[in-house]
Amino acid sequence: MPPEVFQSYLEQLPPLIQKKVLRFKHWEDAERTLAGNILLLKGLQLLNITNLQLAQLKYTEFQKPYFDENVHFNISHSGKYTICAISQTNQVGIDVEEINAIPLGDFTELFYEEEWQRVLNSQDSLKAFYTLWTKKESFLKVIGSGLNVPLNKVIIENDRISWENSIWVLQEVQIDTTHVCYICTSEPIPLFKVTGMHL
Repeated sequence: MPPEVFQSYLEQLPPLIQKKVLRFKHWEDAERTLAGNILLLKGLQLLNITNLQLAQLKYTEFQKPYFDENVHFNISHSGKYTICAISQTNQVGIDVEEINAIPLGDFTELFYEEEWQRVLNSQDSLKAFYTLWTKKESFLKVIGSGLNVPLNKVIIENDRISWENSIWVLQEVQIDTTHVCYICTSEPIPLFKVTGMHL
């Protein structure tokens, strides 16, 4: 991102978030955090939500940002994408992962045996792994726990997750062939709109 573009977007954010962006040592992390906040700002504008400002953001004990109002959002980034999901009707979590070659054996302990065998026996084990990971991560993000809940405790059946007397719904967000993205919501969403922008 050219410095003047970075600065222009940075100035649209409240001072506390500006400081957070500038604290990153690596420019990639600063740009992704900046992009996530700008997408949230644009999402609020697209939904015509005029009563909320980013300065009103609060944070859970696991540092998940949220508004007191009935507006739910979640941000994820990987590879060349930063994504923000926002909803006025559903709690929402989203995760995007770039498909990279990794030693799958390093992740065996994170999943229960049956689902791990499905990954290994898949025609494309790498994509199967990222699909499973992204589904679970989107769920952990919507409940705000991050990886503080072990992945092998999250059981997926027919793109549904039953957790503490609630059912959570998973849906794929198609981006391209090199990334996997899933959204997790508190209710089924028959239709959602994907809006792209270049920063």
